[in-house]
Parts: sequence; C-alpha cells; structure tokens
Amino acid sequence: MMMIFSNLIRKWRSLRYYVIADPADNSVTLSKRLFAHIRKEAGDDASVFVFRIPHHGTFGFMLNHGIAEPTQLCQIQYNAKYRCVGFETLCPSVGRIFYEYGLPALRPVKLSVEVRKTPQGKTYYQLTQPTRKLLEKCKTR
Repeated sequence: MMMIFSNLIRKWRSLRYYVIADPADNSVTLSKRLFAHIRKEAGDDASVFVFRIPHHGTFGFMLNHGIAEPTQLCQIQYNAKYRCVGFETLCPSVGRIFYEYGLPALRPVKLSVEVRKTPQGKTYYQLTQPTRKLLEKCKTR
C-alpha cells in the first residue's frame, strides 16, 4: 500500500517538476513549477553544476554547490523569445545524457525531475531515468 502511495506522489510531482532537454543546442528548459522551487531553495544564485550520479545511473544538477575549484558551471537564463527559463550544459552534454539513458538524439525530450537531498542537507535535482514506455515512444517516432 505504501509503495502505491509513493508511486502516486512521484507521478504527481513528475507532472509539475520536469525539464525539456534538447540535444540540438545542449539546452535544458525548466518547468515553471521546478523553476519556482529552485528560486525558493537557491535564492539569487544562478550558477548550476550538472553531474552524473553513478550509483543511481542518472544525472542531476545542483545550485549552491559550494565548489571552490574551477569547473564547468552553467548559468540559468531567461529566453525572452520563447518566454522560458533554462541553462546550457556542456559537461555533461545533453547528447551524453541521452546516450546514457538510451534516448535517440533527434528531438527534445521531457524528463521528470526528483528533488533530493545530499547527506549534508544540500538540495539537488535528479533527472529521472526514462521509463520503458517513453523509450519505446521516442524510438518509434
């Protein structure tokens, strides 16, 4: 019973918290609800650190990363033409994320996001692995 309830909560959140990843320009567009959550959690810090989570086999991103050494960071930006908010990730690229997830890099794909906490209490956002149904849908198009 508890498993069903947690799956329903995860499904409900996936409708609100998601990104649209586009391999053509390595852009990650945030949903309005996800961006609102990020603003609440991170404040004015607009630099994003994108990383791979090997023990989950997924990718994630974090604001307020606290990394002092030089590394590849992305800036959250507003696109006035399309009225959306997102960032460009170059390391890892969206193409690399699609490759790891088994998605064809032909068009943008909507990926659900789970809000997680590190053992130190910092918030990060995990890109959920696509379901088998989504993989089949993307490959048949």
